[in-house]
Amino acid sequence: MDAGKTKIAAIALVAVLAVAAVAAVLMLSDKGKGPGDGGNGAPFNVSIIDASGTNVTITEAPRRIVSGAPMISEMVAALGLTDRLMAVTDYCDFPAAITALRDNGSTIGGFFNPSYEKVISFNPDLIILDSGVQAQTDMAAQLRGAGYTVILLYPASDLESVYKNIGMVGNATGTQDIGGPMVSRMKAQVEDIANAVASESQPNIMFVTYADEGFTNVWPAGGTTSIGEIIDLAGGKNVFESMSGYEMASNEVLMDKSSTVDVIIMTVMYSPETPENKSAWFKADPIWKESPAVKNNKVYYLTGQAENIFNRESVRTVDAVQLLAEILHPDAFASKVPYSADAINLIGDEYTDYLPSGTASQVGSVTIMAAVARD
Repeated sequence: MDAGKTKIAAIALVAVLAVAAVAAVLMLSDKGKGPGDGGNGAPFNVSIIDASGTNVTITEAPRRIVSGAPMISEMVAALGLTDRLMAVTDYCDFPAAITALRDNGSTIGGFFNPSYEKVISFNPDLIILDSGVQAQTDMAAQLRGAGYTVILLYPASDLESVYKNIGMVGNATGTQDIGGPMVSRMKAQVEDIANAVASESQPNIMFVTYADEGFTNVWPAGGTTSIGEIIDLAGGKNVFESMSGYEMASNEVLMDKSSTVDVIIMTVMYSPETPENKSAWFKADPIWKESPAVKNNKVYYLTGQAENIFNRESVRTVDAVQLLAEILHPDAFASKVPYSADAINLIGDEYTDYLPSGTASQVGSVTIMAAVARD
């Protein structure tokens, strides 16, 4: 080969090696990138108007996220970002990876009293808080003043606010491609439930969020609450629909409504009395033992995750609608929810066993919502 041809061949070889080196660098730079990392080379830059009206700009995909509420932790997990969650609250316990994080000591304190010092100790690049909690809104201002990126979610008082919050977290983390379809599946599930119960009669429901011994200091859910919305969507009629929020009902009001109550739902996780004791009291009380709910043993006690899906307005709220609808209208769903005419009707962590496949809590390793809803 003459000198000219040798020179050309050498130049070509160098060019090929250079291209290969650049490709290798690009591959290494993309390795390990997850949702929202801009692996296609597109820069990450989003602006969000959060629940406080603050315009929050995020220029890098968040990698160290701190959650200020159980409902927020569940959303982050549902969006496939559990591995980026650095800290949660003392009450975050779903899914299992979140519980493990909490149990390992990666917490910022309580829901109503989070610690600023603990939050910043995790060196977060995104802090997601609940604007419905004054201590969290106060801490948000303090964190922003110190240069941290914070978004405040809407107080989740209904499903519409849940949908907005999922959208906000999805935008902030670059996981819109997961969050958008997730919301669509949730809406489709609620629509399916509404269609299933449309022609059913509406039983009268009393949903008790707390009660002391002897059925005193009773706090039912009013019509303007998220639980009130769940009752409506599930095809029930809330006997405390006219009550605003969560209020303690007087004994006189309870006695007056007792004869109209077809179904009683009680959350008992923080109750000082066992379901067995509560059931015995209902059956012995001269007024309540005549209630249709007690006479027909249509009293359901919720604990563990079955209670949490009603108390946390998040991805699994649609499970609460599904579960209650199947309790109220078993024939409309060929319901698997167990019922006993004489034993205690207690539902706990196993509630997912009673729901149709494809609903929110057939939990996968990445997301809470099933990847395929009804396909």
